[in-house]
Amino acid sequence: MPFVEIVELATTARRKLTAHRRLRVWEQAAGVCALCERKIDGVRERWIVEHLRALELGGTDELANMAPAHEVCARAKTRDDHRRAAQAKRQKIRHIGAGGSKRPLPFGKTSPWKRTLSGRIVPRK
Repeated sequence: MPFVEIVELATTARRKLTAHRRLRVWEQAAGVCALCERKIDGVRERWIVEHLRALELGGTDELANMAPAHEVCARAKTRDDHRRAAQAKRQKIRHIGAGGSKRPLPFGKTSPWKRTLSGRIVPRK
């Protein structure tokens, strides 16, 4: 069997969002919210730069992965992204066998009690 190198897909590092990068994101999308597709009034409405594919889900910190979004729209998307990232982490833990047993054996090593060879049950020291 050939050796396969395992590549860790971790959270991408976030660079500082300068005013120039923020302006480029705004102009690239023509001031339209990427999530609800309505025009953003930049003076009256709060907006943020949103990563289209979340960094914790493998997205990049490049301008192509960024778009303006209403703050309310972005909050809902971020909540969903955190839920999906947590689910992916749980699946990975289960897949590689790193999680603890959900049904431990009675009187096993993790139990506070042990059964002696004579059959008596005594506290584990």
